[in-house]
Amino acid sequence: MAYGSQIVRGDGCGGPSAGEDERRYKIQTVSQSREGAQSTSAIACLHLGHTTFSAHLHRLCLSCDPFCPWCRTTPDAMEHFLLQCPRFHSQHTALCSWLSALAITTLDLPTLLAASGVHPSWQPAVLRLTCAFFRKTGQLPRL
Repeated sequence: MAYGSQIVRGDGCGGPSAGEDERRYKIQTVSQSREGAQSTSAIACLHLGHTTFSAHLHRLCLSCDPFCPWCRTTPDAMEHFLLQCPRFHSQHTALCSWLSALAITTLDLPTLLAASGVHPSWQPAVLRLTCAFFRKTGQLPRL
């Protein structure tokens, strides 16, 4: 159990020392904060429309190909990634069920970014679910 910055082991077992537990706790905390920062940054980029999706990079003349790397026929834009790409069908389904648990039935970009159509009290939950979608797809670093 953690008290302040000290880890106290109460089981009396010959497991890892308190120092090892403390290092493990610090590594886990740093990892979680880095992931949270990445998620916050991704949401901000999506709100601003500045992403590394191929369609956006193509508009800036930084990519010769605007298409989704998996579909190859649809422009790789945030709407396609968040709502339509068949590569992430199971994650889309999970996101829909998570949102339906919050009584949110409209699945569009403004809703996923909690920009409109979401009661202010639900906005943090919707953003957490959207960030969970990013992590589950493995595409968070790409945003």
